[in-house]
Amino acid sequence: MQIFKWNQILQSLETGREIPFFKNGCGISVGSFDGLHQGHRLLLSKLVEGCRQQSVKAGVLSFSRPLPSVKHSSDYMGDLSTLSQRLELFESLGMDFAIIVDFDDSFASMMGADFLKILQNVCNMSLLAEGIDFRCGYKGATDTQAIRYWASENNVDCIFVDPVYYREGTDEEERVSSSYIRNMIQKGFFATAGELLERPYELDLESLKNSGSITQILPPDGIYRTLSENKEEIRLIIEERKIKNISDLNCKRLIFS
Repeated sequence: MQIFKWNQILQSLETGREIPFFKNGCGISVGSFDGLHQGHRLLLSKLVEGCRQQSVKAGVLSFSRPLPSVKHSSDYMGDLSTLSQRLELFESLGMDFAIIVDFDDSFASMMGADFLKILQNVCNMSLLAEGIDFRCGYKGATDTQAIRYWASENNVDCIFVDPVYYREGTDEEERVSSSYIRNMIQKGFFATAGELLERPYELDLESLKNSGSITQILPPDGIYRTLSENKEEIRLIIEERKIKNISDLNCKRLIFS
């Protein structure tokens, strides 16, 4: 999978130098994709299907950190996945490329039509796949109705996917979302989180080793028996919502089951 930085896309736009990778066109889905849960997986499967029909590459535009960590930092609980984990999952789901954005004021102030036009001009985007409530541009002003109009005017196909809902033991349905799964992790409901993620919840310890802190959401205080990437049992102690002790500091991942 090819990885691009947003600055590379802007540089291509400014210099007029084409990026050969995008010569034959592509389909794109834009989002934080934190955790890559059932809803994300359905969306990306539709993207891949549409791109195969058009014989173009499939990829995502995502962010170095999930957008809620930037927009709602005061009450944000933590990420479900690190960028490294997301990139690995993107590739496993058939993405040919990922464009990574460091969200800043310049990106936030961009108008939706301008953003979409950049993707079309630089990446030869011929297909856009999003959730039905997707919005982009300054203050999210560009909604699906505006996107459909822009796409029809610019010969870009659109796929909009309905939400996925989850039901556990009751008649009430809960929309599958990253925020809902964060709540499950925070309560220690790993089985539910794993079902919605379609994989066990994992802590990426590489970020902890590199920066001394972890951005992922942690379960409640307590002692946990987790597994390493080699399926060895690892004892984890969490106190005051921080990792207090790990029985093996050499492991790269902690897997909750």
